[in-house]
Amino acid sequence: MNDLEALRFCVVGPGRLGSALARALDAAGLTVGAFGVRGGVDASSTPPRLQLVEAARAADVIWLAVPDDAIAAVAAQLARRLGPATVGKLVVHSSGLAGLAVLGPPRAAGARVVSLHPLQTLAAEADDDVFAGVPFAVTAHDETDLVLGSALVERLGGLPFALGDERKPLYHLAAAVASNLLVALESEAIELMNEAIGAASKVSGTVAADDVEGLRVLAPLVRTTAANLLALGPERALTGPVARGDVSTVRAHLELLRRYPPRLRETYRALSLQALALAAPRLDDDTVRTLKELLAPETR
Repeated sequence: MNDLEALRFCVVGPGRLGSALARALDAAGLTVGAFGVRGGVDASSTPPRLQLVEAARAADVIWLAVPDDAIAAVAAQLARRLGPATVGKLVVHSSGLAGLAVLGPPRAAGARVVSLHPLQTLAAEADDDVFAGVPFAVTAHDETDLVLGSALVERLGGLPFALGDERKPLYHLAAAVASNLLVALESEAIELMNEAIGAASKVSGTVAADDVEGLRVLAPLVRTTAANLLALGPERALTGPVARGDVSTVRAHLELLRRYPPRLRETYRALSLQALALAAPRLDDDTVRTLKELLAPETR
């Protein structure tokens, strides 16, 4: 099984992740025999879309690219339907949160199991090299499977690192804050900017399709901030009123936020306190104390 070129892959689930995986495997010179699907069978497509068990039976590696909530059920179905044919196969899932326990049935039936999670967002149709240079969390029961999973990641151009099963929830939380909540935070900034420049009348919780002017205005700032963060780290990349110890500006922001839903004030206070923790070493004690008091959560 360590000779990757000799393996035949089945990707279960032709959604965004599954399609990206199939293209990346093909671009890496590996053989994707089929997509495994529950409906919409199409043997003429490339790769063919075959009934789930049929596709899995002919594969050496079964890569489950289904929603997290479906992994356990699909894995159990495969183990039950494949029976003795499960022995020796490699079953992979790509959930950032779920541990290896969800692959318990195929493992009990004789399969090797690993989790390979790409630390990458797939918001749009991906290129063939979407995983190039992307860190992959590799979780396995033993060193042999860890080596195999890492070799597969490297073949896709990714950067494997070992992640203990018990650490996956914390790892996934960090990823969600870094990506998903960053998008949510920027959506709030976009709506505020839309209102400031007259592109929208209020903060509503969503950005309408035609209210993108705020995004265009903020884009250079967001790009530069991200570049500074990656190049300098959080402490040195931090700028703005909290970093300067500008108490009057923070007070003005908080006063302005009284016009908006409480969630915006809570977000501003919480993140400004984190910014203060980064900035505190370069501020005097009185300024830090004043900002802490000013930014303390409101009592209800």
